[in-house]
Amino acid sequence: MSTFFHDYFSKATEKQLVFLWLIFCFVVLSYKLDGVPPYHSDENFYVESSRNMVESGDYLTPVYHDKKRFAKPILYYWFVSASYKIFGVNLTSARLASAFFGCLTIGLLYLLSSRLFEGRIAFYSILILPATFLHFQISRWATTDIVMSFFILLALYFFVRLYQSDFKERSDIYLFYLAMALGFMTKGPPAIIIPAMVVLIFLVATKRTLFQLCIGQGGMILLVVILPWFATMYFLHGDEFTNHIIGAEIKARLAHGTPLSLYYFGVLFRYYLPWSLFFLVAVLHQFGLYSYSLSPVSGLSEYFKQIPANLKAQVRLLFVRENESVLFCYIWILVCLILFILVRTEHSRYMLPASSAVAILTAKFFADMEKHGSDWPGYKIPVILTGIIFILIGLFSGVGLYSLDSFYPAPLRIFALPVVFFFGGIAVMALKKTRQAGKQVFAISFALVLAFSFLSGDVLSHASRYPMKLFAEKILSEKFSGPIVVYQLGNQRARLGVLTGQKVLTIHSPEQLEEFLATEKQVRIVMRQADFRDKFPDVPLKIVAEDIAWLDGRVDWERTKELFGKAESADFSNLTEKIYLLTNK
Repeated sequence: MSTFFHDYFSKATEKQLVFLWLIFCFVVLSYKLDGVPPYHSDENFYVESSRNMVESGDYLTPVYHDKKRFAKPILYYWFVSASYKIFGVNLTSARLASAFFGCLTIGLLYLLSSRLFEGRIAFYSILILPATFLHFQISRWATTDIVMSFFILLALYFFVRLYQSDFKERSDIYLFYLAMALGFMTKGPPAIIIPAMVVLIFLVATKRTLFQLCIGQGGMILLVVILPWFATMYFLHGDEFTNHIIGAEIKARLAHGTPLSLYYFGVLFRYYLPWSLFFLVAVLHQFGLYSYSLSPVSGLSEYFKQIPANLKAQVRLLFVRENESVLFCYIWILVCLILFILVRTEHSRYMLPASSAVAILTAKFFADMEKHGSDWPGYKIPVILTGIIFILIGLFSGVGLYSLDSFYPAPLRIFALPVVFFFGGIAVMALKKTRQAGKQVFAISFALVLAFSFLSGDVLSHASRYPMKLFAEKILSEKFSGPIVVYQLGNQRARLGVLTGQKVLTIHSPEQLEEFLATEKQVRIVMRQADFRDKFPDVPLKIVAEDIAWLDGRVDWERTKELFGKAESADFSNLTEKIYLLTNK
């Protein structure tokens, strides 16, 4: 069997390997998409509002919990609604649109990086991208971010085609503007600002004229795509729409007192581990900050003396024509960093559009290392650290999951996570001495993608204690179609609604519940055990199903320490609460 795989992969063309990798990525990105509840309120907005569109037939005005929602343009709602129409109203369908575009982004990255660089850089880059936690995780969320990131990448792809044709392929310039317009209709201004700034700065840096961008014609394309929906919203909702756009979406994001911070530099490091270790070494090499002769004592002063001259020389080299592709990627990353530092809204997913550029430059590092040999200065450090990180994650996650199993039995498959990390770490360490960068990139990427898949689909779905999933399965198995309510459980309404495909109401007071129960119909009610025991002891309600949930819906550091330190006989009552599914008949 091993001989078969070796022969196949040695004979397969790069395009065949790319095709297989894309299929694999789509499988893991869509693996158990309904395993965990909507991550934050943004997911609830899209899954619930899109469900309302399908039910009401109104595909123009997003409505969330009976309130109009103008926070984002309409395109992503249409993608989710289309998925609902094809695959049914459920959480998997809501997230499938993002998984699909996450996979499309990987394929598009191959096309773009193939144009920017020769050799294996393009293939290495698509191995790296899905193995970054930021790209993988956001491709499994029902939010606009991955779709906008795709359209930004698409816009830059058409610009690169245009640039390499010396601006002769006029269709590419129109497609460049069309991609930005579609990105804008997904999430708004960043979809235009990011690619436009990257292109403008790059053209200025390379001393090219801006007139070739056909800005006037491009502006018309933007207006033709963007204006109809906005004009329709203004016609239908008037000042309600414009006040929200100007107030909440413009003034509130720009006019605030949040201080400047280095948050996004931290995102660039944390959310791209372990690739950020290789990327850091690549940057040091690129700008002449890594010395071949540096020693801890004698070489240190000489090294610092050489920094200004080395830095100046390497920066100048970036502007040489054969290095324009590298310059383009660095401008791409810097634009994202500077833009969101200035906006001062701290969300890690905002750096997603920079992920492709980070993947390309990291891939180039491996390709360059392949030319120089594995003894290339600085290479061994990130390899060793990656191996150690993998092994430690494998050991600690194994211990943690075993401790969790003593509290409530865990399915055996969740232990695949520590196994993948542990043996992935061993594989990375074993390949350290080889000169084949492809094997090293593949080992790290394959281990990470598998680990992320098990983490998202199995471990978190078990550890998060997601009662709404169990209750939805119970409601669907009974073919119950009557009234459903949740009592003081916040976002659980949207979660239960999208899992059952039925309308779910929310109730906030005992008086509302008593009024709701004054009916001859059979109903289903979800509430905490404490509320049922303390507030409704005399109400004739029957327990249909029960489950446990972590208090506050999360396990913080203090609770994590307790999990590691408790034995089987430990009392976990302070960590969890019971949730009931109740009926009146």
